[in-house]
Amino acid sequence: MLHLFSNKKQPMAAEKENGSQLMNNVTRICGNTKIIGNIITQHDIRIDGYLEGKIKTEGKLVIGETGKCVGEAECKCVDISGGFDGVLKVSELASLRNKCIFTGELHSDQLSIEPSVRISGQLVSPELSKNVDKKVSQSPSPVPQEIPVVRAPEKK
Repeated sequence: MLHLFSNKKQPMAAEKENGSQLMNNVTRICGNTKIIGNIITQHDIRIDGYLEGKIKTEGKLVIGETGKCVGEAECKCVDISGGFDGVLKVSELASLRNKCIFTGELHSDQLSIEPSVRISGQLVSPELSKNVDKKVSQSPSPVPQEIPVVRAPEKK
């Protein structure tokens, strides 16, 4: 039986709709665009322009070859081909691609760096830092916690 007026979506139409929803869930800052401010989102962010401020996303941050970000960013994953200047905290994989110029602090336990990347700053492994802090706090202190005060006898 042929249903001309059916509410059921065809599989191909549903797939196209899901694909367009994924594309719509990416916040994009196009080339020749300059934004000064903060972005907070659950979705991915792609920067091909310039952003100065704070970024917080539960998704992936992509900075394209023409993109530059100045400030602070927190994300699940990052893929940088352009520039970043500031503090970047990544909970999973940080990928620095060819032509990337990174200045500042990068906090990540998983790091991928391609050969022509330029880095000026610090690479920090939060997991390694936790282990070092734990070992330092457990080790005996070489200096006594309290230093007794000895007073010279008073002259009469």
